[in-house]
Amino acid sequence: MHWLASGAAACIVGVLAWAPAAALAQPSGPPTLGPPTTIVGPNNAIVGLNGMSVARDGTGGLVYLTYIGGQPRVVVSRLLGGQFRAPQQVDTSLGGASSQPVIAAGNKGLLLIAFINSGSLYVVSRPSSTAHFTQPQLLATGASNPAIQANNFGKAYLAFTVGGGGGSDVRSAYYAGGRWSVESAPLDARPGDGAGAGQGRPRIATAGDGIGIVAWGERGHIYTRRVWVASPSVVFQQADVGNLGSWSEVSADQPDIAVGGNSSWVGVAFDETFSNGSQQASRVLYNRLQGGNYNGISAADGVPAAGGDGAADPRIAMAEYGNGLVTSALQPSNQVIASVLAANGSFVQPFRGDSLPNSSPPHAVPGVVGLNSLVLAWQHDSGVLGGSEIRARYFTVANGLWPERVLSTPSWGPTNAANGIAAGGDLNGDVAVAWVQGTPGAQRIVVGQMYEPPGKPTGLSKYARGAHPVLSWQAPPGAWGPMRYVVRFGGVFVGTTTATSLTVPRRFSSGPRTFTVTATNPAGLQSPTAKGRVLIDTVKPRVSFKLTGALTPGGPVAINLQYTDHPPGVRISSGVGSIVVQWGDGSVSHLAVGQNRRVHVYHRRGSFRVRVIVADRARNTTRQGQQIAIS
Repeated sequence: MHWLASGAAACIVGVLAWAPAAALAQPSGPPTLGPPTTIVGPNNAIVGLNGMSVARDGTGGLVYLTYIGGQPRVVVSRLLGGQFRAPQQVDTSLGGASSQPVIAAGNKGLLLIAFINSGSLYVVSRPSSTAHFTQPQLLATGASNPAIQANNFGKAYLAFTVGGGGGSDVRSAYYAGGRWSVESAPLDARPGDGAGAGQGRPRIATAGDGIGIVAWGERGHIYTRRVWVASPSVVFQQADVGNLGSWSEVSADQPDIAVGGNSSWVGVAFDETFSNGSQQASRVLYNRLQGGNYNGISAADGVPAAGGDGAADPRIAMAEYGNGLVTSALQPSNQVIASVLAANGSFVQPFRGDSLPNSSPPHAVPGVVGLNSLVLAWQHDSGVLGGSEIRARYFTVANGLWPERVLSTPSWGPTNAANGIAAGGDLNGDVAVAWVQGTPGAQRIVVGQMYEPPGKPTGLSKYARGAHPVLSWQAPPGAWGPMRYVVRFGGVFVGTTTATSLTVPRRFSSGPRTFTVTATNPAGLQSPTAKGRVLIDTVKPRVSFKLTGALTPGGPVAINLQYTDHPPGVRISSGVGSIVVQWGDGSVSHLAVGQNRRVHVYHRRGSFRVRVIVADRARNTTRQGQQIAIS
């Protein structure tokens, strides 16, 4: 067991550092705060923010409940290119009221949403950023308490509660390749106990190796069980303990669970109540599941022994290599305590997460950001009317905890983290924190984003056509925008744009030129300057052709081509890039550069127009056509 030798007030606040299992690239410092964004509101319809998930490639989304047509309905705002897009309702086809929505994001824009509608569990998916949301799919009736998580490879697990022996059972479902499958039997430790109800609601973690691990409360204890696709393991484990020194267990609940890439190492945090006969104390404990056995509890709340201060609200987040944070709140002081997890979820030590006294529960949440970095977000309440705000601290393995900063805007009213708060980030180190803010009847859902410097723009165009050439490039990989680009052509400033192309306003003759592109993100951070060399080509290719052969059905017709992108008097050109022959009967031939002949067979009589389209690398295009009769 791991215990502190002194009281919670003596928890370490300074920089924590240790050597990770492998030397991995990570941000050298905390990201820069950008302006907060209102997703929806202010209005009197918002029920609450229910979750946010950010994939490692920076795509993701958030889900919330809002009144539409007099009933709570499920709405999603997607995260693409660092921007939260216009909200979309995903339960439109269902007639009843919706509740308990949860969300999981995967790379390439994968979004999975589960929710309860009229007592039944439904799932909605969006396989990629270019796909549409599916219609709600019924997974289970008489269901509640869904929890969901996806890994980096498009696999996801969903845990939920259904009616069963003792009143309730814990079940799970698996997602892969666009399909859901429900496991065949309840996960309960003992039939008839009543599992996954109330504060024992289930939680799920999806490992990078494709295995899911479910944690739930049952008969006052915390149990875990692994699931492979739709098949649960034959054994289960108990995470809580029967006593803490001279204090005896009363019950355990509120489990939270996390895993990295390897399902052999699993972290579980939970709330456990102890009694010494005359007193009771609530504690937040951590236990690591290694293979099929738990290693023993650690005091994630930093309290040296049962009695005195208590703790509540356990949360846990873990990155790919198992490093992470466990958060809790001391009672009655409402101080934020976070415990560091090193490689494979090994417990290191707790520390004080906030710096100021707090007058109400902080609702602290941890979130995974880079390979070895995390974020801690919470609500600080000064005790003055309207004096609540959202704060966050960035944490890296190499440099420990960075200073806290305020994310919320005071002019938008007091924050309401009890109605929803979530945190996460991408592999680049960019951070998003979402919360509810505003006065009753005028609340909004807000996202505060912190940005790492963008990478260099890529894919700069090599050819351009016309006297006013169009320059193009690709956004920095994985960068959160919207980006603003400054373009210089031949060393001269020619414009600023939020698009990934720009038309040069001055006229230029054919020939090679240089240009540069610099990107700036919403936090004002600039990318390295990308330098490119472009060839301006203002001349179209020349093309001619001749058709020969039997102009009868079934007879071969040959086309003989002559083309060039170097007509007389032109010294510099981009060169022919593509040759296409449209035969007029729906058939199309693509010739390689250098090919001059192709044969085609017409299978019916008629009049057909043969077209030849030749384009150079700058997309200057010439079209020639000829009508032929097959008779």
